[in-house]
Amino acid sequence: IMRSIFGLAHPDHGVMKMNGEEIKIHNPAQAVEKGIGFITEDRKVEGLVLDFSIRENIALPNLKSFSPKGIIDEKNEMEFVNLLIERLRIKTESAETSARSLSGGNQQKVVIAKWIGIGPKVLILDEPTRGVDVGAKFEIYQLMNELTDRGVAIIMVSSELPEVIGMSDRILVVHEGHISGELKKDEATQEKIMTLATGGQ
Repeated sequence: IMRSIFGLAHPDHGVMKMNGEEIKIHNPAQAVEKGIGFITEDRKVEGLVLDFSIRENIALPNLKSFSPKGIIDEKNEMEFVNLLIERLRIKTESAETSARSLSGGNQQKVVIAKWIGIGPKVLILDEPTRGVDVGAKFEIYQLMNELTDRGVAIIMVSSELPEVIGMSDRILVVHEGHISGELKKDEATQEKIMTLATGGQ
């Protein structure tokens, strides 16, 4: 479902709307133009270019803003990247450090930083805290709350029930490719979610 929203897969049917208006997205470039960012489940394969520096990874989706005439303004690029490194508390000696050398939590922060940079209206987070330590998880949760406070809509996909219940305002449970139920924050329990996830009512 998330890959379809971002234009990486093509659904057989259905309509997608943003702010009540129907939109059509056929590829990731169109998704980015609409203000949709996608933090994929596998950050090492799909989220990062591991041999690129932190700067290069963060700047990738934002190159147009640094190169209005086709030439990258390196000063603006560095200011932008350093701001995000500081804001997300990415632990590194330099923006030129290779993404490969970072811890799992800091790699995930780099992925988040590059999509925050586009000023997203909708941010898809697929298993956002998988493989990161407790401290990094807390920081990612804080960031998610700050983004929603600023009006960013977050779609989070997670297999961790405490994370789902703790972070979500609305929960859609999927069973065998279909939405089996919807729960509001104040009615969600692990038991209800598991019942829906296994095909029960």
